[in-house]
Amino acid sequence: MHKRIVNQAIIKLVISPVGPLLIKASDQGADPTKPDMEFVETYHAGGRSVYLPGSSLKGAIRAHSERIVRTIGGDSSGGQNVWSCDPLNQHSPCRGLRDIHEEDTAAIYKNSCTICQIFGSTDIAAHARVTDAYPTDTTEIQREERNGVAIDRIYGSVAVGPFNFEVLTAGEFATKIIVKNFTTAQLALIALAIRDFDKQRVGLGFAKSRGLGHVNMKVKRVEIRYPTAIVNNGKLQTLGHHSKQFNSGEVIIGAGELIGGDDQQTYGFPESDVVDSVIPPEIDEFGLGATLVFDTSDNITALWSGCVGTWRQIVQGA
Repeated sequence: MHKRIVNQAIIKLVISPVGPLLIKASDQGADPTKPDMEFVETYHAGGRSVYLPGSSLKGAIRAHSERIVRTIGGDSSGGQNVWSCDPLNQHSPCRGLRDIHEEDTAAIYKNSCTICQIFGSTDIAAHARVTDAYPTDTTEIQREERNGVAIDRIYGSVAVGPFNFEVLTAGEFATKIIVKNFTTAQLALIALAIRDFDKQRVGLGFAKSRGLGHVNMKVKRVEIRYPTAIVNNGKLQTLGHHSKQFNSGEVIIGAGELIGGDDQQTYGFPESDVVDSVIPPEIDEFGLGATLVFDTSDNITALWSGCVGTWRQIVQGA
């Protein structure tokens, strides 16, 4: 499914710390005046700045998405592929699929769990990618130093330390989650993970068990793109070998509906994957391609509610 793009979702997020937040740099500098644990930095917009690495964000979102599906169905992959495998288990159903199916990528995708289908594995590339989060306004960034020690759990004395670490207490970071060839149920799972981060049900970064890492994660804009679709008399129509016209332009269409034919069964996509939308599509400037833009709180909530309805139906039917 990486050789073509039938749909694409671009989720624009703004992340801000509620309390102290630390994403540690991989190594310690030689400057003795700096803390033992520094916040990760990079060069951005002409200067050196703190940032939230896309790899850290993707790993945290993936880990919590795994918690959500394991809460429902355990560690094994179900018949509808709604569960999560155990990536540390050598006998996990998602490991070694390429050896079994060789170059049959459709079979590899179909037999992978939902988490691996979205975020990738050693056998298939990810359909979702997360960009680095950079500050929207560097003047709002506030950093401070804190001290800590590690306590011996047997004797109650200091085992390691004292040490100091740098935390971020204020600021705003912008990032994007880009998902191609998505199903509406996959969008729902990502939305549920974002919701839990925003409500501080799960933390981000270092020392989460000590109260660090609580953030607000707000979705500011969602763009649903269909690169090979047109709008005909207000109705969305896909072009190509499996051309299809939908009864309305105000719909969110998953990959299962857009691929059609034998490929739908080959990849294991759901047969019905359409969610009603409150937003009409916009025609791209070159006359080919349609985009639905959700940029208000009510519209974004309606989008997620429709997708979560699809996810709930799959879970109840599994």
